[in-house]
Amino acid sequence: MKKKQAIVIGAGGNARVVLSILNNIKSYNIFGILDFRDNTDEIILGTPVIGSVDKIKDFDNNIFDIFLAIGDNSLRKSIFKKVKRYNFSFPNLVSEYAIVDVNSVMGEANIVCPRAFVGPSSIIGDNNLINTGAIIEHEACIKDHCHLSSLSVVAGRSCINNECFIGASATIIDKISLSEKVVVGAGSTVIGDISKSGTYVGSPAKLLKVIK
Repeated sequence: MKKKQAIVIGAGGNARVVLSILNNIKSYNIFGILDFRDNTDEIILGTPVIGSVDKIKDFDNNIFDIFLAIGDNSLRKSIFKKVKRYNFSFPNLVSEYAIVDVNSVMGEANIVCPRAFVGPSSIIGDNNLINTGAIIEHEACIKDHCHLSSLSVVAGRSCINNECFIGASATIIDKISLSEKVVVGAGSTVIGDISKSGTYVGSPAKLLKVIK
């Protein structure tokens, strides 16, 4: 069976993670990496950087699938929308070492890293980065353009709205709702609903900075 062609967008640290998952699942030939500058000298895990993301319009959307290797939520959202205009496919990329329950629902362009867990009846939207060892428990909802950092936990029946960032080893206890653009600091614990965008830190997490 002929392999599909993959283009990875982003040449930062997250590119190593995405390339590693792609190499391990062996379903794609990785054509190259597009970055945010015209740097064609770099090779990452054997894959060359072939130019800037503006070159995406030169590729055939019937041949190439796109994978975003971008940690920043705002930038990942912007690039997702930009490339989407050219009608490319954004398949979900799930590590062979992750567990995604068959009764969960997932949109497109999600990256699920090794040792992550997505529980039963959970709903995952589009363009989320679920990092190494992150846990999304039963019936939780993650909307769009979020980043769940390594070893973070979203407990059962909690809902994380668009463009939230959950720091490394942070915990959202069960039945909690987070509004859009909430940042939860590393190691923090959220024990109550958050209705205002901002940065929250500590255990229990408290507002540190408002995000407008």
